Amino acid sequence: SLYPMTTTCVMRFYAFLVLAAASPALGFNHAPPQPLRLSQKGPTLSSKLARPPLYPMRPQPRRPLRVEMSSNGGAATTIATEQQDGGVVRGLACVLGGCLAHLILGTMYCWGNFLSYAPTSLLFFDGIARSGVTPDAIQVLPVALVALNLGMPIGAKLNKKVGPRLTTLIGCFFMVLGTYLASYTTRLLPFMFWYSVVSGLGVGLGYSTPMIAGWSWFPERKGLINGLTLFGFGFGAFIFNKVGTGLAEAGTPWGPMIRKISYMYAAVSFFGSLLIKARPPVEECEVGDAVAVVEEGGNDDDEFCEAPSAGFKEAITSKRFALLWAIGLMAFTPGLTILGIYKRFGMSNPAALIANDRLLSTIGGLGAITSGLGRIFWGNIVDKVGFQKGYNAQTLLQLLFMIALPLSINSPLLFGTSICSALSLYGGSIAMYVTCSAQTFGIKNAGEIYSVLFSALALASVVGAKLVISLLPKVGWTGIFGVLAGMCALNVGLLSLFKKEKQKRAPWE
Repeated sequence: SLYPMTTTCVMRFYAFLVLAAASPALGFNHAPPQPLRLSQKGPTLSSKLARPPLYPMRPQPRRPLRVEMSSNGGAATTIATEQQDGGVVRGLACVLGGCLAHLILGTMYCWGNFLSYAPTSLLFFDGIARSGVTPDAIQVLPVALVALNLGMPIGAKLNKKVGPRLTTLIGCFFMVLGTYLASYTTRLLPFMFWYSVVSGLGVGLGYSTPMIAGWSWFPERKGLINGLTLFGFGFGAFIFNKVGTGLAEAGTPWGPMIRKISYMYAAVSFFGSLLIKARPPVEECEVGDAVAVVEEGGNDDDEFCEAPSAGFKEAITSKRFALLWAIGLMAFTPGLTILGIYKRFGMSNPAALIANDRLLSTIGGLGAITSGLGRIFWGNIVDKVGFQKGYNAQTLLQLLFMIALPLSINSPLLFGTSICSALSLYGGSIAMYVTCSAQTFGIKNAGEIYSVLFSALALASVVGAKLVISLLPKVGWTGIFGVLAGMCALNVGLLSLFKKEKQKRAPWE
């Protein structure tokens, strides 16, 4: 059938992209390793090597290196270092583990599909069904995203203390626990406590740690590593949308259906978490010290340590942060709104050609795949052309599809293309956003800083839900998509302001 074939092809494509990400580290098209000359300033060599690393140097080929350190014009001291054996393979395993963990963490986006199978007692807070009224249960995903945002700074601090593997495992545990216990509730408020708050906190705990661990293995491919890891976040919704629909159509009651799904969550997330491990720092250098790689021809090719990082308070109080936060709010609201309403919009006109539950479930699943692939594609784009060009292109394309959506109700092909493209662009916007945060503020406090930036996504989910509830009766679906298109247009202006601000030197640079 189409579903297994699609899943197999996507996973093979994912494996190819993981290997492509690792190719620089494997040494393809690289010159043979040569001595590195580090300019020694200030403290002695022994005191520098005794300190914990500040900024890891860029990875060199996995073989012994001769490092010459000179101090005050004196004789050079030669030492030999060797990167750990199997480092590239271990890095690939870490990325794969992050993808598997995110495969489960991303199932929070299944709610748009699961909602259609929920019992009437879970649709409204008072448990009374109302025909033609937007259900209160549409707020389940926005509340989960708020809880996710609250969990992220806790996860960032926990990661520094216990490491990414245990942090991710703890996050996945709470996510599975919340889903499992929610299956026993019969009213919306306690259901939201378990499914939105507890599970959402778990997602937040484990969200950023796999990416930060992946950066340690492939520091020059942050965008692609983010995309490969976040691919799981979108692909998980595709898989478990199908699983949920299959169980529901087989006659499985709501509670047992959610519990069976939670068992699958537990198995996959546990295995993925065990694969996650940050690369131990091997060498260090002071910020600003040049690393001269001597080529065979005798020319020097200057490289530098990882860029200096902003302090947490220094970053969140900067103008760059404020602009980037606003850019995120305008970028995420259209995609999150589409995630929450695509099925309801498709069924809003029973006479429309797209008003078919199975068709809409399939489109939603394919949209989850394209969302995952969009994270890989745009993550790679931001590594190659930079955040500014990549985000501008993504924003203009999102504007185009917001305009096209209300015109597509009588064309399943156009509707499916618009939904899948909009979700692909949404996924790409997240991957580029994470990368821009690390590039703008450095990686030392990346987890804490991004946890505050991520509040833009949490607020975007609330804005989208409230937008539909309050404006739909007044302006209709065309008006809703018009407002979302206006947000995309506004974001073009915000990106221009951000570019000007980035041209100014920040205090931490």
